Amino acid sequence: MRSTVFRFEDFTALALALKDADGSELPAPEGETGPDGEWVLAIFEVGERRKATAAASRIVVKGGKRVVLFEERDWERLMTFAFARSGHFKASMPSSGRPGLSGASSSGPFPVLSADDTAPPPTSFRDTPPVSSRIPNARVLVVDDDDTTRDFVTKTLEGLALNVVAMLSADDGSAALATRAFDLVVVDFGLPRGAGLSLVRALRKAETTAQTPVLFVAEPGGSRDAVEAFASGADDFVTKPLRASELSARIVGLLRRARPSQPPEKR
Repeated sequence: MRSTVFRFEDFTALALALKDADGSELPAPEGETGPDGEWVLAIFEVGERRKATAAASRIVVKGGKRVVLFEERDWERLMTFAFARSGHFKASMPSSGRPGLSGASSSGPFPVLSADDTAPPPTSFRDTPPVSSRIPNARVLVVDDDDTTRDFVTKTLEGLALNVVAMLSADDGSAALATRAFDLVVVDFGLPRGAGLSLVRALRKAETTAQTPVLFVAEPGGSRDAVEAFASGADDFVTKPLRASELSARIVGLLRRARPSQPPEKR
């Protein structure tokens, strides 16, 4: 799956673009020439440090112009990502965690993530085989106390030719981060007593790991979890049930943005 990149000056600019969008679509980036109906990985780069997220999307030609169309679950996740980080909108975010402006009604343009957030994407994306990482030997730390999820994530990433180190607790994850370098960290949001959030906050404070991409894996639920995840410093957030194709696309997008031009160093 190829990618298309949206760039914004800051998170407020991204939030405004999503707020003013026509439904769940955005004008295609300048120079985009993809054919009508093509599935792409939409990458959102924000600010000079290019703090970003990614989502599956589809190129649609309307009136001779191309737009990028998102599934509802991905559109809502993008809004949560943008509004949770925007200094302009964050202060007016309701306590329910629903991204929006003060006084916005529940029927307004900023829907809350719901149980439908776990619905699978269209068949054309679900059936797409895992994408090649193109970053051989990258090292990924997986921290999850659930055997089934940890094994699924590990096997999916190993299928991308990535080196995976799996840990069962935040303490073990912290110890691993203190002794070796990782290109990406995948964390279970549901670790006991908020340990996952604490791990990511500590990771962001340490000079050696401040720029390491982080992906949270969570049980389906409301948008509050996503808000907390992004506020702690996460780069992306995905809910169960996990699909190998989507997880692979998210992982590859994070790795490409973190190391766009050079292969990982030998360690």
